[in-house]
Amino acid sequence: MKKRNGFTYIIVFLLLIIGCFVSDKFLSTANLLNILDAISYLGILASGMALVTYCGQSVDLSVPSTIAVASFVSILTLKYGMFPMILCTLASGVLIGLLNGLVVGIFRINTVVWTLAVSFVFAGLIRVIFGSANIYPTEGNVQAFERISRYRIFGQIPMGAVVMLLLITLLHILVSHSRIGRQLKMVGCAETVAQYSGIHVPGIITMAFVGSGLAAAVTGLFIASLSKSACYNYGTGYEFRAITAVVLSGMVLDGGRGSIAGVFGGVLAIGLLNNIMTLIGLNSFLQDVVTGIVFIVIVWLTNYTTKKSEALNG
Repeated sequence: MKKRNGFTYIIVFLLLIIGCFVSDKFLSTANLLNILDAISYLGILASGMALVTYCGQSVDLSVPSTIAVASFVSILTLKYGMFPMILCTLASGVLIGLLNGLVVGIFRINTVVWTLAVSFVFAGLIRVIFGSANIYPTEGNVQAFERISRYRIFGQIPMGAVVMLLLITLLHILVSHSRIGRQLKMVGCAETVAQYSGIHVPGIITMAFVGSGLAAAVTGLFIASLSKSACYNYGTGYEFRAITAVVLSGMVLDGGRGSIAGVFGGVLAIGLLNNIMTLIGLNSFLQDVVTGIVFIVIVWLTNYTTKKSEALNG
């Protein structure tokens, strides 16, 4: 695990060096804070999805629709007050995660197939009910809602970055230093052994999906606040970037290996890479191409090193 984390942060270090050559403003406080702000939503989402990956359930492809649902819930419930709005928004993510976890955990349906189907269902329901147009907040404390994504602690540190760092820290402690973390690892490494060891496997899987859904709902709340609206496609593309960050962190999609600290490294590497590409003038389409190539290379490299390690140990 430490070797995988080390590899991730070596990439981060190399990108920092490259960035210094690209621009003399790369390491400025303003630019570094911009990078943190840019990766904050992805970091929140990826840290939640990492729980699903860590317990051996591959990835949660329902997060785009969870983000979209959360954005609509936040706009529609804002009229009842800020606290009820936040509570309802988070509850929407928990409920979708609970649905995914119970179905996958109890009925053992393929995770990718099920979560992709759930994503299509909720995206379709949103378009049936609200159409393809954005909806905007017209009641409640709209200004306070907008400040959720725009507030800067001490006038500089983005609120999203603070939430990301707090969430990653809490999940890292949970996964690395608690009984639940050990159970997640056992389920990810050897589900049958975990079951015979007395671990309630469906419950652990459900907990992981609830964590993923909750993180997606927080992401949806921030995106809705930033855009001052809700739309069915707000989560589109986030699942791919989150998977890229998780894989880049050294987590294996089969489960049981990796860490949340590594996920932060993966998210940071993506943020640095995107920032460098922006500084040298690459447009968003070329940035997507480069990100896709990085994902392919990392998946191949992870798969190759894992098989080589297993061959040497076996």
